[in-house]
Amino acid sequence: MSTGGMTIEIARGALDGELSDQVLGFLSKHDALEEQAARERLPEVVCVARDDSGALTAVSSVSAGSPKPPGRPVWAYRCSLADDSAELRQRMFRESFDALEKEFDPDRPGPLGVALLISDATEIAQRPEAIWPEEGVIFAGAQPDGAHVRVRWFWDAPAEPGLPNSIRLDQALAMDWSIDERYRVEPFDGDAEVAKEILAMWARESAVRPEAEARRRVNEAINVVRDRDTGVVAVSTAFVKRNPQLDMDLWYFRTFVSSAHRNTHIATQLTMHNRDLLEQRFQSGEDTRAAGVAFELENPGMRKYINTAIWQPVDFIYIGDNDRGVPVRVHYFPGARVPLPAARS
Repeated sequence: MSTGGMTIEIARGALDGELSDQVLGFLSKHDALEEQAARERLPEVVCVARDDSGALTAVSSVSAGSPKPPGRPVWAYRCSLADDSAELRQRMFRESFDALEKEFDPDRPGPLGVALLISDATEIAQRPEAIWPEEGVIFAGAQPDGAHVRVRWFWDAPAEPGLPNSIRLDQALAMDWSIDERYRVEPFDGDAEVAKEILAMWARESAVRPEAEARRRVNEAINVVRDRDTGVVAVSTAFVKRNPQLDMDLWYFRTFVSSAHRNTHIATQLTMHNRDLLEQRFQSGEDTRAAGVAFELENPGMRKYINTAIWQPVDFIYIGDNDRGVPVRVHYFPGARVPLPAARS
């Protein structure tokens, strides 16, 4: 792979004597590693980059660990460069990720993805976006020392143990998630008659109690699903809450589907419509209170069935567990920014 005169090579498992000597020299010079420390890093090397003359210009390496967040086994990624080049740094990460993902087997123990642990406050401030599309990583929170953690999961990496029939990502993407034409998803605009239908549905199903809570919660409704014959049969409500792991305000939503309409994909359709509606409001400036949506699936059976760290087609990514041990997945809106570390005195 050429990168502006640079060629990137996969070195994992292919460090012969000559390349080992070159890497040792490079790490000693650019990372100021003593010989023993440099030798200990050799088995961790993933990729190297060379310039037109054949000289090394970058070396990437990884070490296995379980940093919190996200609290799951990952490869902690490092990259040493002769000259700081954002393009080369990003491409080294992508090539290293691809090489490591080829080793990944979701049915065997081992690292589930690759994490960047960023302690340099200047680098954090220069790239405050929650999503780094060049590397494909997202912000997963900060460690106690202020280091930011960004993570990218391997395809089919599990967020928690699954079942023999747990759905894989390729299966999820191939599924037809549409709903019957008898149903229609509509934004809730505060219409009093629609509000009455929501309250009546909740009352029939004993879904929200007491009545005062139902009347309060109906004001949080954002989307309803209407059956052409029977009216409102499902609703999503949303509220803004601080996510302590990310130190960010995020949308959380609840979805209720009437019992007679649950063997459908209504809940999935509402998830996508909720995401898109809140994202559109954020991007338009109509409502910028929260820069993304968090999803906490409480149902243990569903969690084990849909247990991948990456959720598609709804586009939510696992970032860690909440204080109750429930996996948290997040969808950041385009342009979302993360909190910067507090200045140290």
